[in-house]
Amino acid sequence: MTGRTKRQAARSLDAMEWELGLHDWAALPCRSCWNAAHVPDELRRLALARTTDAAKPTGIEYHVFQETWATWTAVPVARVLMAGLTRRTLSPAARHAFLDLLWSFVVADDEEIAEACKDVVRTGLGTLYEEVFSGRAIGTAMFAYWLLDDVDEPARVERLLRDARHLLPEDLHPDPPDAAWPGPHPVRPRARHTR
Repeated sequence: MTGRTKRQAARSLDAMEWELGLHDWAALPCRSCWNAAHVPDELRRLALARTTDAAKPTGIEYHVFQETWATWTAVPVARVLMAGLTRRTLSPAARHAFLDLLWSFVVADDEEIAEACKDVVRTGLGTLYEEVFSGRAIGTAMFAYWLLDDVDEPARVERLLRDARHLLPEDLHPDPPDAAWPGPHPVRPRARHTR
């Protein structure tokens, strides 16, 4: 391999690809297939999605999680998703799908899996705060806020809500609803909505 080829190969290896390579996907469980060997290609496909339809996690949903259950494969998938959120080229649709999946994992019924996924999310707090402050999309800001609300210190999340309230949905509020909070009090969903 020449020096130029090595530099090109190094440029194509980003945090997400590196994280994908750290796991033996064929040894991980899948609810619909023999193993999770197909998951890396599905995550790459999601990362390249440019539309909401293209960003549907068809190879993840019913394989790694469904509604509120998850397999232990959710933990390495969460690591890949957090690494993928650092990609500058990630489209709004893909970013939304990544955050939506992460949210599904941290609210899974299996408390051990959910806590392990929360630990993964805690490694990327700065990425989640940046998502809120970026103003890119209100939906991704909402998912980032919910993740932060579940994993970060309450004082920091309260400060975020004070400083970035204008970047979040109007009906978003801390749980449980405060009697002084103006307007309706929608309930934060327990798990991701099915598409």
